[in-house]
Amino acid sequence: MKRLLLIALAFSLLPSAFAHPPTGAKRGPSKADPFLKQALAAKKKGDMKAYETALLAAKKILAEEGRFACCIKGGCAECALEGNCGCAANLFEKKGVCKTCLEGIKAGNGRYDNLTPDMLFEQLMQMEMPGTFGPWSMSREGSGTTWLPESSPMYGRMSERGGWQLMQMGLATLAYGDAGGKRGESQTYGATQYMLMGQKRDEKERVLGLRGMFSLDPLTNGKKGYPNLFQTGETANGQPLKDRQHPHDLIMELAATYSAPLGGDKRGFLYLAPAGEPAIGPAAFQHRPSAWDNPSAPISHHWLDGTHITYGVATAGVTAGDKWKVEGSIFNGREPNEARYDIDPIRLNSYAGRITHNPSKDLSFQASYGFLKSPETLEPGVNQHRLTLSAMHNRAFENGDNLASMLAIGQNLKGGGKTTAILAETAYTRGKQTYFARLDNTQKDELVGVPAGVYRVQKLSIGGVHNLKQDERGQQGVGASLDFYAYPSTLKASYGNAPISVNVFYRWRFGRM
Repeated sequence: MKRLLLIALAFSLLPSAFAHPPTGAKRGPSKADPFLKQALAAKKKGDMKAYETALLAAKKILAEEGRFACCIKGGCAECALEGNCGCAANLFEKKGVCKTCLEGIKAGNGRYDNLTPDMLFEQLMQMEMPGTFGPWSMSREGSGTTWLPESSPMYGRMSERGGWQLMQMGLATLAYGDAGGKRGESQTYGATQYMLMGQKRDEKERVLGLRGMFSLDPLTNGKKGYPNLFQTGETANGQPLKDRQHPHDLIMELAATYSAPLGGDKRGFLYLAPAGEPAIGPAAFQHRPSAWDNPSAPISHHWLDGTHITYGVATAGVTAGDKWKVEGSIFNGREPNEARYDIDPIRLNSYAGRITHNPSKDLSFQASYGFLKSPETLEPGVNQHRLTLSAMHNRAFENGDNLASMLAIGQNLKGGGKTTAILAETAYTRGKQTYFARLDNTQKDELVGVPAGVYRVQKLSIGGVHNLKQDERGQQGVGASLDFYAYPSTLKASYGNAPISVNVFYRWRFGRM
């Protein structure tokens, strides 16, 4: 175990050694917004002096915040000589940019690489698109109603239609895995998900949102999913899965959201979903930047984010500014059944609560508790209590590099006993390369085919991805990972002495925004 911890520590420190210093680039609401509103109001009244004064004040704030990046390298004459940029107001209203900027881009002087004039407005709109639940960047919002650090990267495509702002997100992974050891199986498998989100806001900043998320896992992986040594949870053909990750359902999320100001800096929100995610745990592993490059699910999944597909969820919450969020859910405690192509019977028999705090754009903390009524199909009548704590950190660099990490603890209490899982993971993107590592330390009480008991299992996963092609349309990459294990000697008769799992994979996803 000491050897595994030393390897994990060395790997987690590796990204810091190569990281570039931050430059202060920001997203989301700006202190310049009130001045831009003043400028627009003054222009409508014909008060050009007040218009120019407000614009100059806004530009200074944008520059101090590291946001203001003129479309022309060095800045155009209007900005440099007059201290006035009409494009700032146009961008604020999402109307585009001036002819000078477009001509500069056409001449090859654009500040954004591989960006055509037709793409400029869409790219800038994506950077500033507010979230569904409040006046922050969409990059803050993870799966369900979870928060990520606001500096987190986003991969997707934005558009606008009929007053609705739309976002598509998704990926497709084709992998070959050999779990190794006496019980490990080998298999070619695919992990897929596609998400379409839409939001519509009115002049009072009330926001209606719709979501749909889908996966082809039942088709590509079958009832038994894919090999994942020491993974537990859910069933196939009426039997508990044995060292395999269950497939996700075809319908992962169908949800409607609504948020509105409550006065002051408070906002209230609702999340209603026949298929969705209640307020338990951190963002699901496919939705957090510290985990989404690793092709395998954590073996601590059912201690932290295992409720991310739940058939029947109603969540209500309140946010205070952009720092605090308090929410509660009633939901269906039963895990998804083996019929992966439909919506399971909807029940609201369980409850949960979560507090989230984002003290800065780079940090997000959450604490949650949930009561799950009879979650396991093979343990009817056995209820479960779940406690989780997590801390996420993300650091985005101006050159596109990114460092994301998470430390989380989850505890399940059932039948008078309790089991605990600790998870640490990190991912560093540097140019076309991404390096990732994950250390799972989980007490397993549902291992199949071994003497009954609770076994502490450690799993260290390390790997990387090389992006062959990446542009605004999509990102293609090839990658590989290795998994190492430590476990009690009583399990060696079943698993062998030192199994090593290998995964090689190809991945496509939407381009980075």
